[in-house]
Amino acid sequence: MKRFKTIAIFVCFGLTWLALLWLTGSKTPWQLWSHNDSGATHVISLGDMAGRNYDRMGFDGGEVLYVKSDGGWLVGTANGELIHFDKNGEELWSHSVGTGLIRGIAVSQDDKVVYAGEKSPEGTLYAMDVKNGNVLWTFKGDSLIGYEADIQSEPTAIHISTDSKGNVYAVFYRFTILADGQRGYVSRIISFDAQGKENWRYPKEGNMDAWVNCGALGEKTNRYAFATANYDRSKTEGIAFNKNIYILDDTTGELVAEKAIPPAPSFGTTTIRNGLSFSPDGEYLTAMASDGRGFLMDKEGHLIWTREISKIMKVGESYYNAAGRDAVIRPEGVVFGTINTFNRENWQLPAPVMHPSGNSLYLFDLDGNYCFRYQAPSEIEEIDFAPGVAALALGRNVRNHNYKAHGAAVVSLTDGSLLNEYHTAGPVQAIAISDDGASIAGIEVPAVTPEGNLLGAYRLHIWER
Repeated sequence: MKRFKTIAIFVCFGLTWLALLWLTGSKTPWQLWSHNDSGATHVISLGDMAGRNYDRMGFDGGEVLYVKSDGGWLVGTANGELIHFDKNGEELWSHSVGTGLIRGIAVSQDDKVVYAGEKSPEGTLYAMDVKNGNVLWTFKGDSLIGYEADIQSEPTAIHISTDSKGNVYAVFYRFTILADGQRGYVSRIISFDAQGKENWRYPKEGNMDAWVNCGALGEKTNRYAFATANYDRSKTEGIAFNKNIYILDDTTGELVAEKAIPPAPSFGTTTIRNGLSFSPDGEYLTAMASDGRGFLMDKEGHLIWTREISKIMKVGESYYNAAGRDAVIRPEGVVFGTINTFNRENWQLPAPVMHPSGNSLYLFDLDGNYCFRYQAPSEIEEIDFAPGVAALALGRNVRNHNYKAHGAAVVSLTDGSLLNEYHTAGPVQAIAISDDGASIAGIEVPAVTPEGNLLGAYRLHIWER
């Protein structure tokens, strides 16, 4: 009888375990109630992923977008899958789009088409039906900017935008090896209509000898802007595309204006990696340089004001700053974001201190007046917005190795106060918030610490506020 009871207990435990596993994806019972997952409404495994080096740059985990038509989430994974989840994390469909990491996704403004760009030898851009994942059309990026197989220089659709007419705009780039043996980049912009017919490409002939990582659409004033991330003086002298911001006509792809921004003191070049966006009315353009300066310009690129958000500081014989990245115009004003502290000469070298302006969200009004600052406990890997709030993906703090800082946060755009905070075991690399601000989704990525410990897993978290 005692043996029977023991067996029954183990059977019940096993069934409970399986039920929890089915409900939570890859989570085990002790993970379900751990502090690191506190507040998570749904946690879904996104498959296997090797742990990333905690202290290294280039830490990507995919993309996530909110789908307003059904309240669900679109996730592009590092394993080449595009997955549509409903609001509760149930999979509606999945589609393997290739072998490479999905680096860019966007949804048409009518919510009918999702665009996904992968990093692979072909660097394919996919247009797919949001409801069922059927492929509507594709474009191979290698036909636009080429592919160098000997150095595995794979084209990538790194940034995608859509407008109200159904047009899509994609930034493609890849690295190359220059004549002097140094690493460089080539890039190109292309636009399609809703059926996949090419509208224009920029430049019309050949690639830009520049690293382009982002684009911005000002549809109401027919503007499309992009910025260059040329980070080394030796790689900007003598190249054709050595300006910092280029503004095109979004209907023709013709160049309207170009802007060169002088380097900040102690910096050789001005680098803009991600921070570039138009105001909703298309009249203003904002940008954030890696050197920590935030800019507001008009639609033609004329400078209105500059703010030194992160000033360089010298420690010993080296210079350090909190790198600037994000720049977005919201109804409340201009949002700027800084990330971790880096060595000016080599971003991969550790910094002995944390810059006081690091890992922060700033708000200025359109006149350039300071409104507030929110400082996160770790790097703000991505920002998404809903009316009155900003959702932050909290990733690594590579300077103090605060492993309890990973997760997500919601901050008020009225006063910078922290409204919600959620914790994960591994760093969160991508974030999305619902249009009503009630739900948040974030992608957690496993990371290996300098001590050799594995933190977290590859999974999607959905939080209800």
